[in-house]
Amino acid sequence: VKIPPGARTGTKVRVSGQGESGLDQPGDLYIIIRVEPNSNFKRKGNNLTTDVHVDLFTAVLGGEVRVPTMGQSILLSIPPGSQPGQKFRVRDRGMPNLRNPSQHGDLYVRLNIDIPRKLSSKERGLFEQLAKLHRKHD
Repeated sequence: VKIPPGARTGTKVRVSGQGESGLDQPGDLYIIIRVEPNSNFKRKGNNLTTDVHVDLFTAVLGGEVRVPTMGQSILLSIPPGSQPGQKFRVRDRGMPNLRNPSQHGDLYVRLNIDIPRKLSSKERGLFEQLAKLHRKHD
């Protein structure tokens, strides 16, 4: 049985002639799809959401992060000053449209920022200097 691209839980797939026999011919078999959850992606319609982790320095200064997609992973540009929980939209990287598989939903990438748990004394000193500079500008 071929499952069409973009199928979701509740999608019915008809298999012609594979059901119980009727008067002189077999009927059709209907299969109702149940899609298992994926640990990397959450689906809403044809759109997908995924979380990515970046270090504090990438969030503050900007940079790139590798993001998984349903196909090949991509590099996403992170602008300077990005915030925890900020979402980025990547067009056409979601699920295919059931009725028109050449059209895809979007992928939303939610940013998780990893804060260092342990700092060396030098790192701590640098952060303290940054904090003083920052407070002077407020």
